[in-house]
Amino acid sequence: MFTAPYPPYDPLDKSGFSYETVVKRWPIIITNLIDHVHRLIHDMTMESQQLTESGQDEGDRLKELQDKVEEGKEIIAKASRLKYRMARDQELEQIPQDGDVYVDVYNTELEKLATTRQNAWFTAPWLFAECYLCVIHPPFLLSHARERDQLSSIPVLLQ
Repeated sequence: MFTAPYPPYDPLDKSGFSYETVVKRWPIIITNLIDHVHRLIHDMTMESQQLTESGQDEGDRLKELQDKVEEGKEIIAKASRLKYRMARDQELEQIPQDGDVYVDVYNTELEKLATTRQNAWFTAPWLFAECYLCVIHPPFLLSHARERDQLSSIPVLLQ
């Protein structure tokens, strides 16, 4: 991995933009994600109730909606856990292998950061943590195959 000739930005400087990013920007992004998925779950639950009340289950639509609601709840739980860990300056976790070619590179760099105790949300180099957040979102969001059509607007929330 490239080593810059000068130190990276990190959130240790409370007057810097990187501190503001960890304290405000990233939690807002994750909260927007949670809110969006919650609204999707609400819509699917309402549709499910209408199908049940009308007795017009269109094939397996009711079961499909129930499965999507459960997957949405899993996404919310994972995003909430990520936000909790971030707010408490806990260590960045290894990225699960999802087929992305750079997962091993990130995990190797994360191990290097751990040797200098720079592997938590408020100690990691800002750019690394920013990229980490972008890399870790897709595996736990888009690994839910049935959710892909419902969650197509999530990448917009991450920008």
